[in-house]
Amino acid sequence: LSVRVGGWDPFPETNESRLTGARSIEGSLSVRYKDLASGKEDALSGRFEWTQRDDRVELSLLDPLGQTVALIRSDPDHSSITFRDGRKVEGATPEALTQDTLGWTVPLRGLGSWLDGRPAAGTAAVTLADGSIRQDNWTIHFLRDDKDDAAVDSANIAPPHRLDLPYPGPPAEAELRLGLAPPRGARGGHAQSPAPRHGAALP
Repeated sequence: LSVRVGGWDPFPETNESRLTGARSIEGSLSVRYKDLASGKEDALSGRFEWTQRDDRVELSLLDPLGQTVALIRSDPDHSSITFRDGRKVEGATPEALTQDTLGWTVPLRGLGSWLDGRPAAGTAAVTLADGSIRQDNWTIHFLRDDKDDAAVDSANIAPPHRLDLPYPGPPAEAELRLGLAPPRGARGGHAQSPAPRHGAALP
């Protein structure tokens, strides 16, 4: 992952930043959020790239042109977010870190399992009547094609092609929408769900 701004690369591809042999997921991203204290509301859209190897996770947030706006890294002991201008902020958890720096929470620790259509391990999860999951104060709506819905059972869960993630807060309520692109080189598969054309692009 490399973005050059004025000849300077704020996201160098070092051994520390590249997770060799990791699984990757990418797609569209939109978010609406409201600060419950001030009442301020905003809406943003762009793209994301998710990379995970074992307990190490990287999440890139990109603008509609494909340039990286922020790179979030997390492992069990440490989290950081690096912005396009080179500013880096560190924190104990990715959720608190993104809330403090972005104004909305990215549920990084559960997201890897949710992208697979399953609840995350380690915390309690409740399955709702419509097949959605409530976990860590998030409600996870899995959108699949009809043919995939028919094939879902306890042993074989088809991955979703879109996630809708409402979060009531505090300190900010948010609704994330992630449209998952098919794996690179795959034939057929789901069409990517585009980000809705409302709100600003990721800055």
